[in-house]
Amino acid sequence: MGSKIRLYHGSIHSFDAIDVTKGKPFKDFGAGFYLSPSKKHSSNLAIRNKHIEIMRYDRKKKKPKISAWLYTYELNSDQLSHLTIKDYPHANTEWMKFVVKNRNNSRPQHRFDIVRGPTANDNTRVSLQAFFAGAYGDINSDNAVETLIAMMEPQKLPIQYFFGSQRAANALIFLDKVIIE
Repeated sequence: MGSKIRLYHGSIHSFDAIDVTKGKPFKDFGAGFYLSPSKKHSSNLAIRNKHIEIMRYDRKKKKPKISAWLYTYELNSDQLSHLTIKDYPHANTEWMKFVVKNRNNSRPQHRFDIVRGPTANDNTRVSLQAFFAGAYGDINSDNAVETLIAMMEPQKLPIQYFFGSQRAANALIFLDKVIIE
């Protein structure tokens, strides 16, 4: 029997089934469904997104009901043999170039069903903006990428799981869905 891992997804949307086509573009590993083994990280994302959405509506003088949801799933390694998986155990030049390529395109720049690796989250936005502006040198150079990685403090980046295909998402077993705020 394979190993099982518990994964969490924080969202402001209530849903009953995962649809990977609903993912936002220009993300670390492309548009898809993202989870984390960190319950705290996923909860914080949902709460942050709730507050961002409330601020958007406040500017329009509207008061919608927005909730922060935390979804819990289980992934059994036995269910992965038919999937293509890319694993970045830590932040390195290859990972950073992969993130940059996906963040610069509206569609994923790969064909992996699942990608696992560090999260270049919104706390790293300033470093990414400086990189894209050429502050660390030519964005195609290893030196610029290595400088970017150092600026992002990769030891502090939480791990994320990207599910880019529906067949990968179907390997997740739904366990729970709760409002956290």
